[in-house]
Amino acid sequence: MGLSWLERFAESIAEVAGEVVKKDVMKGSERLGLRPTSSQRAKWIRGAIERLSALVDEETRKRIMINTCPHTYPRKRVEKLRKQYRQLGSIDKLLEIMYNDKSYGGASYYDCPQRKGDTVYITKVPCNPKSYQKAKTRLERKLAYCHCPWARAVLKTQEKVSPIFCYCSVSWDKQLWEGILEKPVKIEIIKSLLNGDNCCVHAFRLPQDVLQRHVPKYACAYAIEHRKKLIRNKMICSV
Repeated sequence: MGLSWLERFAESIAEVAGEVVKKDVMKGSERLGLRPTSSQRAKWIRGAIERLSALVDEETRKRIMINTCPHTYPRKRVEKLRKQYRQLGSIDKLLEIMYNDKSYGGASYYDCPQRKGDTVYITKVPCNPKSYQKAKTRLERKLAYCHCPWARAVLKTQEKVSPIFCYCSVSWDKQLWEGILEKPVKIEIIKSLLNGDNCCVHAFRLPQDVLQRHVPKYACAYAIEHRKKLIRNKMICSV
């Protein structure tokens, strides 16, 4: 059985910043119990991120949150895309395949990656596509969109938590793209629900050798048109 999110968070803090920092940040977590309420989750995570921010710098906080992610990207999916990338010899053609995937409730399992110049922007798809389409309020849309139970608790209670918390989700994309490219990538958060945005967008710059070998000079017309279709069908938000 894998570690819980709290256990992984504590482990990540200790690995990156040491036991003293872990002890300070994790204060009060033992009182959350097995099934904390949304209010308990939101208040504790707000305090934890505030304590972490006071103890370590921004890059260290990002590393801790990225390492916290308890989920492993499905190996078969990563291997399949890596094989396709090698065969196609083109990032844009691979992105087209990822766009056309419909295996996640009618949306792409791989979110909505789009290349603009040397940067790939990844617009996350809703966690619950059907509920997202049916949502009548902005909060309902956000709750249907968000994949993280801790972030959903923050949204429900309207606690103010730094978007640095969402770097936990960056690990998901990092596992996928480093598996495809077989090179390290540095992914940043461009938009986040916790920052007041209507969607979550991550981005990373393609390694120089990948740009030189696999990126044509023309724009990706398919990505532009497909993105418009997804927005019309409320599968993703406009960016």
